[in-house]
Amino acid sequence: MFSYRGSVIITYHLKALTGLRVGGSVENFEIGGLDSPVIKTTAPIPKFYQDGTDMPEGTPYIPGSSIKGKMRSSLEWLLGNVDKMLENKKKILEERGKPEEKNKKYIENAGKPCDCGRCSVCIVFGTGDQNTIQNIAGENPKELPGPPRLKVFDAYLTKESLEVLQEITQGLLTEIKTENQINRITSRAHPRKVERVPAGAIFEGKMVFELYKEGDEDRLNLVFTGMRALEDSYLGGYGSRGSGRVKFENIRLIYRPKAYYLGIAQENEIGKFGSLADIKDQEIIKELEEITGKPKNAG
Repeated sequence: MFSYRGSVIITYHLKALTGLRVGGSVENFEIGGLDSPVIKTTAPIPKFYQDGTDMPEGTPYIPGSSIKGKMRSSLEWLLGNVDKMLENKKKILEERGKPEEKNKKYIENAGKPCDCGRCSVCIVFGTGDQNTIQNIAGENPKELPGPPRLKVFDAYLTKESLEVLQEITQGLLTEIKTENQINRITSRAHPRKVERVPAGAIFEGKMVFELYKEGDEDRLNLVFTGMRALEDSYLGGYGSRGSGRVKFENIRLIYRPKAYYLGIAQENEIGKFGSLADIKDQEIIKELEEITGKPKNAG
């Protein structure tokens, strides 16, 4: 039913066009302290960079879950999955005779990631709903989504970007943005301090798209669409107030067949691209199909 065939490796730089705030946790509350710190490494990472230097403790980074979650959320709005979830959850409640819950649980559940297990979003990004998996297995095992195709790893500051931030922030690596909420009637101020990674910071990231079935090559298009949607939205918090604009740059695509990992074949470079605008989805998919030997009439 499923047979691992190979992986498309996507490496990229993610540039912060505005201040970026992917939140961490506040361990100790201090008067006048930060309300919203960014997530950072909690210990040095020895010999992290190619020149053998360490990544220092307290270096801000972007969790892969933040990138993947934002891409998925954007895609589900774009493809109408949110409306489908609303209708589906509403129908379930009506069948159970619980209309009084419509404005509570059904809205809450419908706002979660799609769990149909059959759509391209579920196949690419995964579905953790075990009831869905069991239902599909009972109805038609051939429609099981299989393993999530996309893996998104944490993105870390490039060595060059780390050195620039160390210089301009005097070693802090972040900036403090003070915000002030003003009461419209009393003019009373409610100041707060928000930590952000300064605009211009560049993170290096990696995604892996795995192929298990014929037709998975076509689903790679969903990854590019999600990346484009992310660029026109925001990453992290405070996006409606100017934070979180990002841009994918220096993108490289490599295909590694199953035989590569067994040590009997070489990887295939698909291409290098300065930005997402340089990627022509159908051309990439066609080239990938030629590399993998997908039959012309395959679904």
